[in-house]
Amino acid sequence: MLHWALSAATGAAIQISSPGSASPPQGLISGSYILDEERSDNYLQSIDSALPVRSLATRDLVRRLRKAAAPGYAIRISIAAGRFSIKIDDKRLIDVSTSGEAIEWTLVDGLVFDVSARANGEAISLSFRAPDSERTIVYSSDGQQLVTETTITGPLISTPIRYRVVYNRAS
Repeated sequence: MLHWALSAATGAAIQISSPGSASPPQGLISGSYILDEERSDNYLQSIDSALPVRSLATRDLVRRLRKAAAPGYAIRISIAAGRFSIKIDDKRLIDVSTSGEAIEWTLVDGLVFDVSARANGEAISLSFRAPDSERTIVYSSDGQQLVTETTITGPLISTPIRYRVVYNRAS
């Protein structure tokens, strides 16, 4: 089975709260959001800047990154009863336990990822792993906007790829 890093459709097992907290990310992050392109970074420029010289080995990686790292237009997130679910555009729904265990998840075009996540204060960090790269997305919200900070690393990536995407809460 092929494992590929990165997915525009993000999601993972999430551990929502730390002991003694009232799970602040739960209320802030759950909801529906629409991409704010004007306030978001250009993910293609970020990829191209980090991998300007293309060998045969990196060409395939760049192709997958450009395809899988594209931010979705509409996101719906739900966190309840020990479950985390996320739906991005027409991608497959991801619905996982919040236990923090890695799951195997397949994108509609056959890309397979090992996905896990952890709570980090009021943010949630999700990781998509494959043999040639790892993508970590940190989700945070102020109640009206969802901000994602993405970092992509791997043995063929000399400098981490980083970009920020902003979503506005849907009415």
